[in-house]
Amino acid sequence: MNGNGISIIIVNYKSWLPLENCLNSLLNQKKIKTEIIVVDNNSNDKKILSFKKMYKSVIWIENDSNYGFSKACNIGEVKSKFDLLLFLNPDTILGSNCLYKILDKNLDFNLNVVSIKQLDKKNKNTYAYGEFLSFSTFNGILRSINRIFNNNTKKRLEKLDSFSPDWISGSFVLISKSVFRKVNMWDERFWMYYEDMDLCKKIKKIGVKIIMINTISCYHFHGLSTRTNLETKIKTKTEVLISKIKYINKHFFGLKKLMFISIIYISIVLEHALLSPFSKVKRGVLIKFMKNFNY
Repeated sequence: MNGNGISIIIVNYKSWLPLENCLNSLLNQKKIKTEIIVVDNNSNDKKILSFKKMYKSVIWIENDSNYGFSKACNIGEVKSKFDLLLFLNPDTILGSNCLYKILDKNLDFNLNVVSIKQLDKKNKNTYAYGEFLSFSTFNGILRSINRIFNNNTKKRLEKLDSFSPDWISGSFVLISKSVFRKVNMWDERFWMYYEDMDLCKKIKKIGVKIIMINTISCYHFHGLSTRTNLETKIKTKTEVLISKIKYINKHFFGLKKLMFISIIYISIVLEHALLSPFSKVKRGVLIKFMKNFNY
């Protein structure tokens, strides 16, 4: 290990076109050393062969199964050589000075974990951060009320150069290897979703700050790598709900946990049952969630 660069870890599953754009942007980074590690979660379509030829400087890891985001990230981290890690989605594009601009702020990465503003194709903020899941934040209406009450509205936060949210999206997480290992890495019980909230919860418990930098941005074309067809859309949307239950199981206890899971379960079933006649996705998610739900 050494501290003179950034190990960039990307998990891929059949996201070849977004990945190509992402890798090109990473190879164009200036004034900084990087190593790029792509962990392929058994895309099983042979496209990796041409990518290996196109991107010979990239370290390619081929999993024999789709292990999900958390486990694949941990597999990639084991192969990394630098002390600073960047976990990055394949559907992101970074400007050529992006990483240098972050390091130029001279932040102590033993005390801070960093993300940056993420923009969609219309240059609008995707708000890749949020509040920890709780009784006052478990749906959109409650989150909006909570933000107004705590004077943490997105409109106000967007005007700041930087701020400290509860959690940042796993699509861009810049973290030191020492902090990452101190919190026992990504929790592999989360196949996809809520692993970023869980990681940030652990990070804050050891006194490390989460920072969102608004003055530096990248593009994140959300969904290009996870919601490519009906089957995949149903699977990923169901996984959001399953992971929400897993998060509550891990971070809440006793009667409070039982009450919270019951509220979440009832709200999920009611919403999806009411909308199922009008949506194949809602119908598919409801069926899949009911099959996989457990305390």
